[in-house]
Amino acid sequence: MTKTSTSKNNVNLPTPNMFQPITDMESDAEIDLFYDQIKSKLDTLVKDPQDETINKILAYSRSL
Repeated sequence: MTKTSTSKNNVNLPTPNMFQPITDMESDAEIDLFYDQIKSKLDTLVKDPQDETINKILAYSRSL
């Protein structure tokens, strides 16, 4: 008879340090710097959709 088991050292299990929150002041400064660099570009993400695009979305939502 063959004995089988699952290892407790599975590589897919989360490690205790995987989910630690960022509390480092330097990390906060890096996040703020990144945001400041992209802040001016965020407005360019706002787009005015064409009527054709809106109609396609509406047609798709009605088909569900």
